[in-house]
Amino acid sequence: ALATDFLRTKAVLNIAGMDEKFVVQCVHMVRNQDFKTPWGSEIRENRIIFIGRGMQQRREELTQGFLACIQKQLRYSVGTKVMAKTGPGPLDWEIGHIIEHWDGFRPYRMRLLSGEECQAPMDDDAYIMGA
Repeated sequence: ALATDFLRTKAVLNIAGMDEKFVVQCVHMVRNQDFKTPWGSEIRENRIIFIGRGMQQRREELTQGFLACIQKQLRYSVGTKVMAKTGPGPLDWEIGHIIEHWDGFRPYRMRLLSGEECQAPMDDDAYIMGA
């Protein structure tokens, strides 16, 4: 799909770890996005609409692409002992435990045995593993 085929996009998204709605509005190639009002008692659900050329034919592709972005249940609970990737080398792993979920859009904040804290940018074995 060409970006120029998208004439307008509107979305209200439930971002993990955030209490406010994330609202996206696009007209052609211009985008405005920001956290807006709190969800309150509303059901937290993602809603998105694309208006443009050939959208009906791309519906399945767009739906699957959007669904691939939805965060799955995190693998480790707060308090779980884990191994955290702390450097670029293959042996740069340290033992720690989960102290928080969804810290600044990152799924995990960990406290290492050294007392230092670090974050895992995604829930993936490249960054965090069970100890």
